[in-house]
Amino acid sequence: MLWPRPSRPIGDPLGIAPRTFLIVGADHKRAPDLLREHLQGDEADVLRLLSRCREIGLDQAMVVATCDRCEVWAAVTDETRAAADITALIAEAAGAEVPQVAPHLHYLTERAALRYSFAVASSLESQVVGEPQVLGQVKDAYQFAAKRGAMGGELDGILQAAFAAAKRVRTETDIAAQSVSMAACVVKLARQVHGKLDNLGALLVGDGDLGQMVAEQLREAGVTRWTMVHGSAARAQDIAARFKAHAASLADLPQALIDADIVVAALDSARTVIDAAMVSAALKKRRHRPMLLVDFAVPGDVDAKVDAIDDAFRYTFDDLERLAMAGRQERSAAIKAANAIIEEELDQFLRAQEARGIGDSLASLRDHFEAERLALLSENPKMDAAELSRRLVNRLLHRPITALRDDAKDTDLERAVRRLFGLDRNKE
Repeated sequence: MLWPRPSRPIGDPLGIAPRTFLIVGADHKRAPDLLREHLQGDEADVLRLLSRCREIGLDQAMVVATCDRCEVWAAVTDETRAAADITALIAEAAGAEVPQVAPHLHYLTERAALRYSFAVASSLESQVVGEPQVLGQVKDAYQFAAKRGAMGGELDGILQAAFAAAKRVRTETDIAAQSVSMAACVVKLARQVHGKLDNLGALLVGDGDLGQMVAEQLREAGVTRWTMVHGSAARAQDIAARFKAHAASLADLPQALIDADIVVAALDSARTVIDAAMVSAALKKRRHRPMLLVDFAVPGDVDAKVDAIDDAFRYTFDDLERLAMAGRQERSAAIKAANAIIEEELDQFLRAQEARGIGDSLASLRDHFEAERLALLSENPKMDAAELSRRLVNRLLHRPITALRDDAKDTDLERAVRRLFGLDRNKE
């Protein structure tokens, strides 16, 4: 919960409408690759899902859509109804029925949702822990929602706290070293296979975050001639524009492979898109100039039978992770330190919200008392002080006394009331 809830239902006389932080969505840990592929969309798809959230009454919501996850983060007043509604919207976005999608989604509320949001922003929930672009993706989702009026005070406060936690994780730990070292491994492998990199042709298949990061590292190392391939022509054009490269479709893969000294596969299509016959044909036309194929998809985009082909060097996600994790002990220490920071930031955030919630409740209580006093005066302006005070006491105590009778067996509540009003001291 964002703030302490009263025991009364929403719409109590104090006017408090508490909200719950809710996260519903699919991620790489629970959802099949095929489902995540259907949910990976461009900006128009994200806008459509965000607009549908607004249509069903979610006035504080954002959509986090990457190759690792498609989730709705929202501050809601009715978590049960909101969870069901968001599930239906995600199923709609995936082009599937709710019973097909719901078992693969995760539902987080309260502290678990807060901790998860901090961990996602800090890249502790990514396929490769420490991916540096994840924080940027969450910030983009936040700004996208804010520009469209979907970022209220409660959700904004959570996101600002998540960003602060992520910043501490980045500056106080070496959590980003793993993904950076994996990209460095690819550059090193490329040099081992090809020597100099400046005259090479490279092919990026798909838009996976790690694949794009490795492509950036290869560009910085000197590989500037790129072709971008994606199942979506619009997405291929978007990535190609960013890399100043040529865009191609999946149908163009056999031809694109001929000029590919390096292939970075990150489509995550849940099926093989580069098979052994395709690679053999390309190598023959290349006069058997070697080809390095780096496959970040799980399951792979590149057929494992490629390993039997001379002059083709295939490395999977697991291969690269093993190479990059020579310092496994250091990485584990960084993850432990990062998790400790997140717990500290989470406790600090919850304490601040609790203090703010108490202040808001006291202000509402004062306003409520004043409203009752003015209401009595307006009913009978000539009422004498004794009658006014008697009626005011009865009005103010009516709901608390009813609540105490309803919860007569709650000894903690009784003790709290006696302490609050000093009733035990009155006996002395």
